[in-house]
Amino acid sequence: MPDTSEKQGFYGWVLLPILCVVYSVPIGFALYSPPVIYQFMSPELHWQRGEINLGYTVIGMVLGLSAPLTAWLIHRMGARRTLTVGGILTALASVLMAALGHLYPVYLVLCFFVGLGIAFGSVLPIQTLVIYWFNARRALAIGIVLGGGALGGFIYPQLVSAGITGFCGDWRIGWDIVAFADFIVAVVALILVRNEPADLGQHPDGLSPQQLHEVQQHAKHRLIRTYRSPVNWTVRNALRTPTIWLLIASTGCIFFLWQAILTQTPFHLRDRGFLSTDPSLLMRPEFIYGLIIFCSIIGRLSVSFLGELFETRFLLSTAGFSLFIGGILFWIASKEAIWAVYLFPLFVGFGFGATYVSTPLITGNYFGAGAFAGISGITNPIGAVFQFSSPFIAGLLYDINGNYGLAMLVSCTGALAGAVLILFCTPPKPVATNK
Repeated sequence: MPDTSEKQGFYGWVLLPILCVVYSVPIGFALYSPPVIYQFMSPELHWQRGEINLGYTVIGMVLGLSAPLTAWLIHRMGARRTLTVGGILTALASVLMAALGHLYPVYLVLCFFVGLGIAFGSVLPIQTLVIYWFNARRALAIGIVLGGGALGGFIYPQLVSAGITGFCGDWRIGWDIVAFADFIVAVVALILVRNEPADLGQHPDGLSPQQLHEVQQHAKHRLIRTYRSPVNWTVRNALRTPTIWLLIASTGCIFFLWQAILTQTPFHLRDRGFLSTDPSLLMRPEFIYGLIIFCSIIGRLSVSFLGELFETRFLLSTAGFSLFIGGILFWIASKEAIWAVYLFPLFVGFGFGATYVSTPLITGNYFGAGAFAGISGITNPIGAVFQFSSPFIAGLLYDINGNYGLAMLVSCTGALAGAVLILFCTPPKPVATNK
């Protein structure tokens, strides 16, 4: 197929903002909005925090554990159609949640399908698309696209909260809003997304193989300064390296703290006297909750610009320490310590954003683009067990102790351990069978 990239313009740069929007909706509405909706569901349905957060744990577990199925779908039908299926599935599950979510067994079942829809409609297909479309500028592209999730996480939960409040606290309206947004983005993905540059006769980054070779061989280009695997690994060989298991363990511990803080922030702030009806937007739990996700843009973009200058394991370690500090500030935060209320979102958001972008980046860099979806299909489920057990455990520990002290102690200790472990996650040595 002829190279038309110079004649038509590289479609990857057009695709980036499209992927930002496509990614932002399932993440911002379906993944980040439930903790806001729970504030209204829990009092009306008389569910304890452990009970209602078990649903979020189900969403997250399915999101991670379905990675092999998502990878299989990507292989069979391409990322574009996988995104479309995910959006439609999330929309249908959310509509049913609004109608039947008050029945606890049904609520848990529907959480399963919400998680499955998010899996098909967001993380792995989006990351796979970016890995295929970009090589030399991969860190920048991943940061830009995944930044859409941060913007969505800041804006969309507040829209959901405003919709619920506007309908006299009816939490069902929140799920209806989630359904509508996910259906629209499914249509957008089907029409505008393309699976890989070859579909349009183009090459990654808009560079021909000869141009890419020059970039990789000559230091004057200065586009690639960090490690790139010279071969595409097989999944089997990757799983035999200690590197992949160090990556799973360290990021899992870091993400565990992230999920504990994220899902419990609206509840925790209400405990400390912050109300959704406060006349000041800046004092509402939903705003501070959204601020955490918004601040993750700093971490995402930091990796985008630094990911080609510094090895990713150092960025991941910095992110883990940032989350550790944020966890301490989360516990301190109150109306009497208002400085901590607005400071913990910065540290937590930065730490999460940097970890979130660095994890697929280091996987692609260490093991190659061709193996990315297959390796992620194995590692993501394992990582999901680490991080998405956190909402239920944190909620349960609150129900037992009446505060989040023990939950923060466990979570912060884990994040600190992860920040140290990742420093030992050096590039694996390629073997001949990977070529």
